[in-house]
Amino acid sequence: MTRKQLLRPVLTVLAIASIVAITGCKASESTSEVLAPEPSISETPPIPNPWQAVQLKQTLAAHTSPIRSLAISPDGQTLISGSFGGKIKLWNLQTGELLRTITGSTTVKSISFSPDGQTFVTGDGDGHIKLWQLKSGELLRTFAGHPYVVDSLAFSPDGKTLASGSWDKTVKLWDVASGKLLQTLAGHGNIVKSVAFSPDGKTLASCTYDGEIKLWQLDTQEFRALLGHRFPIYACQIAPDGQLLFSGSLSSTVKIWDLDSGTVLHKLEVHGDAVTDLALSPDGQTLASSSRDRTVKLWNATTGEPINTLEGNVFLVVGIGPNNQVLVTGDQDGKIGIWQVSD
Repeated sequence: MTRKQLLRPVLTVLAIASIVAITGCKASESTSEVLAPEPSISETPPIPNPWQAVQLKQTLAAHTSPIRSLAISPDGQTLISGSFGGKIKLWNLQTGELLRTITGSTTVKSISFSPDGQTFVTGDGDGHIKLWQLKSGELLRTFAGHPYVVDSLAFSPDGKTLASGSWDKTVKLWDVASGKLLQTLAGHGNIVKSVAFSPDGKTLASCTYDGEIKLWQLDTQEFRALLGHRFPIYACQIAPDGQLLFSGSLSSTVKIWDLDSGTVLHKLEVHGDAVTDLALSPDGQTLASSSRDRTVKLWNATTGEPINTLEGNVFLVVGIGPNNQVLVTGDQDGKIGIWQVSD
């Protein structure tokens, strides 16, 4: 046997071993590629809520008695305040300048702007409702019908109807153009503290001192009651989409209701004293609650999660401007706080 013949088996074995080694190496590389972890993707940070950064921009020594009502014009330019002493004051909300003072009323318990911002109404301690021209301050009309305090006022979305809630335990609906009384909604067991229209104007919510909420169908005058508060309700608001209702109570509680089912979605219990007023941002995303515990609390109106707490005096009323950038407060010492979302 020749030398070449003797080496052939050896060479064959070496070739096979080489092939196996190369194949194994490639398999190992392939396995390594499959098992390699994918690069991590960092989570997108949540978008901060602008109401988390609010600062007190200005304090106005507005009245010498407690402020009982506030209203901001639809264009966000004018603020109106009413006090226990009966004075109505109009302010430039941007500068804090006093534009006009109207006297001659008793305690101004409620103020509401018409949707077009050309007029406003006031309700006082004698049961009078007065319609005023914003630009001139002229008294246009007086609505007579309540014998006692008018605690709340609300225009319908189209501005044609005015709702008033009174200590006489009724809600009255008025034709704004003529001053004519259209309807009286009776059946409340106590003082009507707050009224609010649904966005379509077909439903009116009335909240009372006995802790009851009534939802009135205005075409039939039938109502559905929402039961859940055991103490007086001081304020209620309906969301712009008509899906939610918000109520604030003497028991220091704020409740968020589903209007379709009439159930409580969230119960907010972090105030240390009575909730005196509620304000809802125009986009329906933020709810503000003022309290006798010397705070205003800001909430996510959908989830009920807290956003911020503003501290100061005993706040009686609160409002949010149409640009969603300004919040105003009125306190027991007659001062107005103008709060601004920081840039």
